[in-house]
Amino acid sequence: MKTFIIQISVFSALFFLMAIGILSLADGNSDGHYAKFTSPRQSSLIIGTSKAAQGLQPKIMNNVLERKDIYNYSFTLGHSPYGPAYLESIKKKINPKSQNGIFIVTVDPYSLSSRFKNPNDLAKFAENGRFIEDIKYVNNNPNFEYLIWHYPEQYIYLITSKLNYVNDDFVHNDGWEEVNVSMKEEIVKERISGKLKEYEKNLPAYNFSQVRYSYLEKTIQFLQQHGKVYLVRLPVSKPFLEMENSVMLNFDLKMEKLSVTNNITFLNLTTEPSEYEYTDGNHLYKTSGAVVSRKIAEWIKAQ
Repeated sequence: MKTFIIQISVFSALFFLMAIGILSLADGNSDGHYAKFTSPRQSSLIIGTSKAAQGLQPKIMNNVLERKDIYNYSFTLGHSPYGPAYLESIKKKINPKSQNGIFIVTVDPYSLSSRFKNPNDLAKFAENGRFIEDIKYVNNNPNFEYLIWHYPEQYIYLITSKLNYVNDDFVHNDGWEEVNVSMKEEIVKERISGKLKEYEKNLPAYNFSQVRYSYLEKTIQFLQQHGKVYLVRLPVSKPFLEMENSVMLNFDLKMEKLSVTNNITFLNLTTEPSEYEYTDGNHLYKTSGAVVSRKIAEWIKAQ
């Protein structure tokens, strides 16, 4: 019996060490979010949804602004619309000693809306229970909290992802989520068509949320304690822009008023949507993301 217990204990210890070893392989290849919960506290942030996560490249912005600290802490519409969960996560990510940071706050009608008849019902916010609310420690490397409770793939992918030289989805050390997909014309058209159908189906459910709007303002005011805040609306292709505007007709005017009230500036990049290339009509392709990132940085530098 004693020998059996020893054997079980040794096996359990070996299994535990093997599991820890596999989980420790997780990095920017593992998924589009994990690496953002392993980086240290930051002094300058890009925040928003997947349009910012995929579109805005801190390396380019840092070069233009002669900085090294801008970090992309954007996720997805389902995880990081403006609300209490995202604000608390941002508070955990910010270095409390930061005083001269740059904060690029990206906005669109969806990030200030909810898909319920009562869009102000905090209990029904889509991000509740997801990693943006659930992860208590956003600066641990490795982050076992994320891997155990919120990693979306099978753990074998932590090994196989290491074998790919170019992954479809890769998070850089500065938080930028690089998406590598085919940009052949016929494939992009098919992708746009599918995305349009998805958005058109869900569009009637979106309603502007005054509560989300108030948390956007709270987020801005919190970040102002640590540096300068810049409000930005990113470009999307024309059909997606029309859908966005149908959710909230006076959105740009509301953002302009918000910027005046909080003594910040607002940059609207939706006026010339055909200037840029999109992977699916809604997200900037990385080459256009580089152009937009430089444009935003030069705008900030000129102020």
